[in-house]
Amino acid sequence: GLKPSSPRVCPRPSARCVALRDLAMQVLVTGAGGKTGCIVVRKLLERGAGFKVRAMVRSKESEDSLREKLGESLASSLEVVHGDVLKKESLPNAFQGVEAAVVVTSAMPQLDKLSLVKVIGVKLLTFGQVSTRPDFYYLEGQSPEHVDWAGQRDQIDAAKAAGVKHIVLVSSMAGTLPEHFLNANMGRIVLWKRKAEKYLCASGIPYTIIHPGGLLPHPGPQANVPALGGKRQLFLSVDDKLVVEGDKLKEEGKQDQIRSLIPREDVAEICVQSLVEPDAKNRAFDLGSGSEGQGDVYTGDFGALLATLNGENCNYDTADILASSL
Repeated sequence: GLKPSSPRVCPRPSARCVALRDLAMQVLVTGAGGKTGCIVVRKLLERGAGFKVRAMVRSKESEDSLREKLGESLASSLEVVHGDVLKKESLPNAFQGVEAAVVVTSAMPQLDKLSLVKVIGVKLLTFGQVSTRPDFYYLEGQSPEHVDWAGQRDQIDAAKAAGVKHIVLVSSMAGTLPEHFLNANMGRIVLWKRKAEKYLCASGIPYTIIHPGGLLPHPGPQANVPALGGKRQLFLSVDDKLVVEGDKLKEEGKQDQIRSLIPREDVAEICVQSLVEPDAKNRAFDLGSGSEGQGDVYTGDFGALLATLNGENCNYDTADILASSL
C-alpha cells in the first residue's frame, strides 16, 4: 500500500487552528514531480490554511526532489503519497478522502538525437531556407496512449470511486489539430489527451480542463531564461484559435503578438484559482498569454477572465478527431 508521510500539525492545536484545518480543502496533485506539477503544489502550500495538500509522485527520489525544491518550511506541511498512473492499483489510496484533484500527469517525449543531424543538414543544404523538426520517441510502456489516455482514465475512475467533487485537468492546445507538430512528431500526444478529456466530461465529475499553449521556459537554447508568472496579460480562447492565429503571426514576422505561449507559473496559478472559482466548473478552455510587459497584466480576477469567453467552451461534439487519425 501507499505510505503517506505525515502532514505537519499545529504544535498546540487551538480551537481556531483545528477549525481552519477542518475547513481546508483537501487537494491531490498528481504529476507533482514534474515541472508544472511542482509549481501547482508550491502555490497551493503558499495559500496556507485554505488547502491541505497531498502530492502524488512515483518514487522516494521524486519525493525528495520535490521537497528540496519547495524548501523545508513549505514541505513540512505537505503530505506525499507514492503512486504511478501506469499502475492502476496504486491510485485508489491516493484519491481517498480528497475533495479536489489537479491532474498534471503527461507522457515524456525523448528527443531522437540522430534526427537532429537531419535537421541541421537540411538547414545547411538549403542555406537556412527550409526548416524541419526533430523526431521524438517514448520509453517502453510510457507512450501517450499509456500515460495520457489510459493513465488519466484510471485516475478519473479512482477519483469517481473516491467521491472527488472536482478535477482540474491540465492538457494542451492542439487537440483539434492532428497535423500539429505535437501530434505529427510526438505520437499524437494531444489527441490521446483529448480522448481522456472526453472521458472526464462524460464521468459526471465537475471538471475544469485547461489547454495551455507552449510552456515557458521552452526547452532548448532559452531553457535557462526564467519565465516569471504574473508579468503578462492572459487570454482564454477555445478550439485552438490561438494556435492558428499564432502560426499566421509567425509567418508575418509578428512574433511579439503571438498569444499561444504561457509561463508554467501562470498555468499553475490558473489551476489553483480554478479550485475556488465557482464559474470554473464544467469549463474547458485554451490558455495563452501576451508578451511580457505588453497589455494589461493579469491581476488575479479569474472570474473576469472567464467572462471573456462569453460562456463558450471547447467543443467536444465534433467528429472524434482521434479515431479518424489513428
